[in-house]
Amino acid sequence: MGQTLRGDRALMEFPFFSLAKRPRHTPITYDDGRVMIRVSPGERGIATIWDKDILIYVTSLMNEQLERGIEPGRTIQFAAVDFLRVAGRGTSGKSYEQLKDALFRLRSTTITTSIASAGEEEERGFGWIEAWRIVKRMRKDGNRVMEAIEVTLSDWMYRAIVKERRVLAMDSKYFELTMAMERRLYELVRKHLGNQQTWMISLPRLAEKIGTQMELKKLKAELVEICRRDSLIHYQMNLEAPPGIVRVPPRRVQVVFSHRDRV
Repeated sequence: MGQTLRGDRALMEFPFFSLAKRPRHTPITYDDGRVMIRVSPGERGIATIWDKDILIYVTSLMNEQLERGIEPGRTIQFAAVDFLRVAGRGTSGKSYEQLKDALFRLRSTTITTSIASAGEEEERGFGWIEAWRIVKRMRKDGNRVMEAIEVTLSDWMYRAIVKERRVLAMDSKYFELTMAMERRLYELVRKHLGNQQTWMISLPRLAEKIGTQMELKKLKAELVEICRRDSLIHYQMNLEAPPGIVRVPPRRVQVVFSHRDRV
């Protein structure tokens, strides 16, 4: 796969994935009057933003085929080691086990949403992937190792990628972002900023779009740390308060994003 990643625009805009390191068993709900989302956990919890790397990788592979004039099917196979290297995961035994766990969560997480896919709304619950299969080979020492992954996307995901072409380019450095919040913020600003000079959003509204369970006070503190790190690849973030207010309650804070090279 080339250097350019592709992500589904809806998955970048709305809170479909858990940001928590521990398994999240509390459903994610979002309803802004226009879009309704409910993400329910499976046995191992809700699929995480790190599990989403598999969907980004598969979306990127399918997009490459489409750009070559080939329409891919819903099932795609890729080398496990290639994915791990592109995603910066390493190739230890632990990395392969984590990959297997991610496949379990992507299959068992249930999504209900009013977001249409290629003009069709999904009225039933669905998982991110419909099925997965691990292909193993026997090594000379007699041990079996994971060689390839076969993934069958849900109809909803497949229609969004192949029929609607609902994808955006993402920088390959996305996989280098070490904090879940950094990744989520990058997705949001990549989707919303576009060619605008700036994108401004209130802290409470941003919390809804992130999908976090944090109190606003704690979220503000984490955003301040990310501002200090200045780690959003091509973008900058600043927190602004209404003028003349000494102690600003978190609900009054505005978060402003801008292009790094345009500031």
